Amino acid sequence: MKTEAQISMHLLMAGTLSILGVLLSVITLLRPWELWMIPLIIIGCLVVWWLHIGRIGSELLYENICTGLLLIDFFYFGVHESSLYDIPLVACTALLLFSLLDRKQLLYLAAILYVLLLLYHFLVLDTVNAGMGEVNLLRLVLGVAAVMGSLTVARYRINRRIGEREKYESMQKQLAVAVRQNAEFLSNVSHELRTPVNMVIGISEVALGKELTPEIREDIHSIKLAGKRLSGQINNILDYTESVEGTLAAVKEPYMITSVINDVITMTALQNGGNKLELVFDMNPRIPAVLIGDAEKITHILRIFLDNSQKFTEEGGVCLCVGFRRESYGINLIIDIYDTGIGMTSAQLGQIVDDFYQADSGSQRYVGGLGLGIPIARGLLHSMGGFVHFESKEQQGLKVHMAIPQGVEDETPSIIAPNASKMCIACYFRPEKYSRDEVRGYYDNMILHLVEGLGVEGYQAHNFEGLLKLQREHRLTHIFIAQAEYMRNVPYYEELAESVQVAVIADKDFVLDADSRLLVLRKPFFALSIVNLLSGRERDNKFEDAQAAGRRPFTCPGVRALAVDDEEMNLLVAKGVLGSYGMQVDTCSNGKAAVERCSQTAYDIVFLDHMMPGFDGVETLRRIREVNNGAYKDLPVVALTANTLSGAREMFRNEGFSEFIPKPIERLVLERVLRRVLPENCIQYDMNPRASEEPPQGAAPGGKGQTEEKRTESAAPLPEEQPREETAAEGTEPAHAYGSLVRAGINVSLGLDYCSGEEEFYREMLQMFHDQAQEKRDEIVSLYEGANWKDYAIKVHALKSTSLTIGAEELSGRAKELERAGKEGNTEYIRENHPLLLEMYGQVCESIEKYLS
Repeated sequence: MKTEAQISMHLLMAGTLSILGVLLSVITLLRPWELWMIPLIIIGCLVVWWLHIGRIGSELLYENICTGLLLIDFFYFGVHESSLYDIPLVACTALLLFSLLDRKQLLYLAAILYVLLLLYHFLVLDTVNAGMGEVNLLRLVLGVAAVMGSLTVARYRINRRIGEREKYESMQKQLAVAVRQNAEFLSNVSHELRTPVNMVIGISEVALGKELTPEIREDIHSIKLAGKRLSGQINNILDYTESVEGTLAAVKEPYMITSVINDVITMTALQNGGNKLELVFDMNPRIPAVLIGDAEKITHILRIFLDNSQKFTEEGGVCLCVGFRRESYGINLIIDIYDTGIGMTSAQLGQIVDDFYQADSGSQRYVGGLGLGIPIARGLLHSMGGFVHFESKEQQGLKVHMAIPQGVEDETPSIIAPNASKMCIACYFRPEKYSRDEVRGYYDNMILHLVEGLGVEGYQAHNFEGLLKLQREHRLTHIFIAQAEYMRNVPYYEELAESVQVAVIADKDFVLDADSRLLVLRKPFFALSIVNLLSGRERDNKFEDAQAAGRRPFTCPGVRALAVDDEEMNLLVAKGVLGSYGMQVDTCSNGKAAVERCSQTAYDIVFLDHMMPGFDGVETLRRIREVNNGAYKDLPVVALTANTLSGAREMFRNEGFSEFIPKPIERLVLERVLRRVLPENCIQYDMNPRASEEPPQGAAPGGKGQTEEKRTESAAPLPEEQPREETAAEGTEPAHAYGSLVRAGINVSLGLDYCSGEEEFYREMLQMFHDQAQEKRDEIVSLYEGANWKDYAIKVHALKSTSLTIGAEELSGRAKELERAGKEGNTEYIRENHPLLLEMYGQVCESIEKYLS
């Protein structure tokens, strides 16, 4: 797309050519010269204007045509006898026009053409000769001087412009370097902060496991919450640095938008807590059931903006509206978030794109945060090809408008109401109870979109008399009433429930009488929960149930798996975790052995370490695919890797892997991958009332043979309402027994989580890590002293994953940085940080020895 400056320059070139063309045409008629040139001149001018007005062709094509026509006009004018003393005028015009372009060769071409025309007049036309006379000779010399001067000035203008551009580009590069250095600094600081923060959280847990007075317990619990808050800010800094460094990359995989909204509802409701804000989730039921995009990033974006709206809204409410617009590539997911908060001024809206910006950055700030939320969200949107726009007025709330391109895998509407044509619903709430009129609008729009999207007959009543009128005039099948309205006339609604299905839209802690005939819809709710109720399949919309939809426990009996890793600890973890799903697990420690195993045994799935000495993961994968003339061509092969940068999934898929799992293995990620790559008959779900094998009622049936489990697996991770830190307290061993580990900065809860919460398993991992430490340390030192940076990177890569398995996050982070330096050949960084790695390694092993003894 041409810039405004380019358009202006092209307009000037077209105008100059047109004026010159008119003058040449007039001169040709008056002299007379070759009349056949006039149509050619006119055609040339018309072509230039056609290209300019129609914005046709590239910038280079347009400029080449203009300069070519100008040189032709110059030549045509200069080859006539009568034009000798006027040639410099046209030459200077050409040089002046060419000086607008940063192409000095055009200047030289015009100057050479001028010299050739003079030679033509001297050698052929004989207009330049000894008998010219002093006046004519002086005119000729002045013309030559004018052309040479114009050439010099034109060259100076171009050189100066090029110099300024190079200076600007240099400044841009310096700025980019500064931004990256700033991001790296923040990343390093964040990693350094992790250890003391984890110590704060861990020691708090240790203290909470002891006998304490209620006052001290409350104080320590507050310390723990503060540590978790700081930990969240550190994670934001890391997300921000990844955005700045440009390593964000969006994946494209099937997901259900209903699962994303369910997760967001759960997290937002938990955060809202005692704020008592009205949270309205308005979703168009006709959005295609299965989209193709990055559900995790979309969830993260929604969390950021909803969190921002809740922080700056003291009364009223927040509304999330999700719609779509058809496009050639699928749809644009249209997301609008409204709130009744403090809003922003025009000046603040202009600054909102700045990193670290906060509207309340003064001394009277009443909310926390680093101001990184919007930059992170903007980076996530940019990675998906989306955009965000803000509208606001001070004290009138903020509107966030987003559009995100998404593919479509299943065109079926995401929410379907069975027997919609036979339903007639009424919604009753009194708008005057809301402190802000906007909240009434949120609910009105949600009900309107729901009724239109589902195709049901629906009405609203804003007072009790209106509800009675609806009952008289229509044959209602369902009535939805707000909690406050129900409490005003309980006997009436209990009696009404004998003939019509009545549902109360209530807060989380609201409880009906045991003998009540009414149903309850928990706030916040959205279309899927209403459809579940309309279908008569759901008695209570608890958001724990909504969260668990599509994530049911399962086993994989009869599945034979092969785990390949050069680290014994990783193999032990993989065998323990995979075995807990009923799999028969074989292990081997290198790629060559894996290929031999596959040639002798029929496996259903292979878990393959991506980075190993000898045959690396890619080479091993290639050889496995070739075993027995391609018998394993379609075998699910899952990459195990400690590299979890954005875009990793696409990278591994491009290399031929079916999927990837970050190390250490997390159950949620493992289950998602197993559901995706294993055939349906290999997965057996636990049968229990809370997790039946039906997809959530109202959700559209899957397309292309997908089950609900396969479609929800790519939705965002579970919200963190039950953090990993809580796991440690659930074991049989007292929390304070881990004191030496916690004081060394080891996140015991994380290690237990990776070991499925089994303390004996975790102790076994610690023992193995300690026993292998000297051997691993000697290998790393040997590779360091031999300057074998390639293998050095492989060994510290292994240390990165094994140390994270036991919860040694700081050691893992240090190993990660050294791994990257080894891959990049940054020996200066390695020599500077290698001793720190060994020191930290020793401290971790010493703390483990104290614990084990």
